[in-house]
Amino acid sequence: MTEKQFAAVRSDARHLRILAGAGTGKTRVLTHRIAYQINAVRIEPEHSLCLAFTNKAATEIKNRMATMGEASLVETGTFHSIAYRQIKARWKDLGIRDEPDLISNQGSYLSRILPKNFNHAERNFILAEINWATARRISVDDYISEAENAGRVDVVPFVSVVESFQKYIELKRKENFIDYDDIIQLAIRFLAEDANYAEARHWKFKDLFVDEFQDVNPLQFALLQAWLGSSSSLTVVGDPCQAIYSWNGADARFLNDFEQYFSNSQTVILKDNFRSSPEILALSSSILPMMERLDPKMQSGRLPTIRAELDEHEEARSVARLVKELAIGDIDLSDQAVLVRTHAQIPPIVEAFQEQEIKFTVASDRESGTGRDDGVQILTLHAAKGLEWRIVHLCGVEEGFHPIAHANTELALEEERRLFFVGLTRAEEQLHISWARNRALGSKRSRKPSMYIRELSDLLDPTPLKFDGDRKALSQKIRAFLGSQNVTDHQQKAFNSEQSCMDELDSIRRNIAKANDSKPEIVLSDDAIAALVSNKPKSIKDLRKIPQVSSVVIDRFGEQIIEIFS
Repeated sequence: MTEKQFAAVRSDARHLRILAGAGTGKTRVLTHRIAYQINAVRIEPEHSLCLAFTNKAATEIKNRMATMGEASLVETGTFHSIAYRQIKARWKDLGIRDEPDLISNQGSYLSRILPKNFNHAERNFILAEINWATARRISVDDYISEAENAGRVDVVPFVSVVESFQKYIELKRKENFIDYDDIIQLAIRFLAEDANYAEARHWKFKDLFVDEFQDVNPLQFALLQAWLGSSSSLTVVGDPCQAIYSWNGADARFLNDFEQYFSNSQTVILKDNFRSSPEILALSSSILPMMERLDPKMQSGRLPTIRAELDEHEEARSVARLVKELAIGDIDLSDQAVLVRTHAQIPPIVEAFQEQEIKFTVASDRESGTGRDDGVQILTLHAAKGLEWRIVHLCGVEEGFHPIAHANTELALEEERRLFFVGLTRAEEQLHISWARNRALGSKRSRKPSMYIRELSDLLDPTPLKFDGDRKALSQKIRAFLGSQNVTDHQQKAFNSEQSCMDELDSIRRNIAKANDSKPEIVLSDDAIAALVSNKPKSIKDLRKIPQVSSVVIDRFGEQIIEIFS
């Protein structure tokens, strides 16, 4: 563990916030903190509770703690699962036999009171708005004003949402049904109504831990506060740069303003990234210029690529070809993922993969994304959060998708930028970005690259300056190697020649990086330089056989590189 990770694990703060950037090992830190606090006799496992936001995340935490001694005894689950067990036990204690039934399919249940002429999109919109309002603790009467203030898009008139919202509440009450958000509300109500019951719950779970705290919504936060007693402790882990669920009611202010809600709190910031190559990380960080910079700890790798294709079908075929080309050696199909912004972008990719007979799995929601199967994962950016792959193909990066067309407020645009950042940081070793010049959206339309493409191109398409001939770190590595070896004169000359080539290549990348306020490894990685020196390309054709060198670099600087070896 790093010094900061140890600090987070060992802190004795009663209220601790761990700000963990992408790839900084947040789950490892969270589970080790729980285990350490138990071993230090600061908390008791049977009186501790760990909360996650999906069943999948809760299961991962459980599996990790299963091998960590008494930490395996810690109760772990989602807000909804823990609250449901709580209210079912409460009903039993109160002798309530006519328990409400839980709605198994909220969409189908709601459709019973919706106008018959509503299409699929309109029905989904009303369902989403009801869930958003409930998560935000917004009443039926306040919905219209709150929706307008939040810049919600009115797929159907807000007044229709209000009518459906009210009918939905009445139908549930009449038939004695509850939905998942009702579970949270009932749990809060039971705790508020009976001080003795609340005290018993505070004794049951005295020490609480919350994963992905940037995803908490006001309703869940109210329950969390109700679960906390006067002597309770709270540890939260989150990343403001991965707050991508405000459309669903989440509010990152609970993480950002943690110290305002919990006095005498402590914050530990994790910045060491153990997932992505320096090239990928530098590119990703440029999308969020105000973020706390992440420090790459992985070895240098290939430069990310950006390419434009004629249309969505050619883009999909191009991705399929690249997936097959890269699935060699120790890289399996399951080491690759194709990420898109919307579900509508998936069909052409599926078609191309079927044509190429490439195994794949489509996962388009937060719970179904696994990141590991025997084939390539095809999924939305939202579904990809929390996952990682050696190679990521990010497709359809066009205006209208990135940012999404209906992002019409400053806050929505900021969230779209964070969502794109999440997509970029899923990649460990290789990142390939593409967009289509034409795409069928009802009818064939010409498309423009996303604003993010233009920003990233400034890093990937720099303009070279004249060389300054400085001898840099790569030269020092060669000299250190020579100093530690017994070599012949012939070997010495060969090493000197290679050193000279490395010096020139390093000089090229440093001048380019300086001109573009970038990092040298973004222009040309150490691995790329080593591969160039090893292969000594004499033509553009030779260059294209070296996988560590991107096509963008070859197109712009290929002739200069070849000249070094002539």
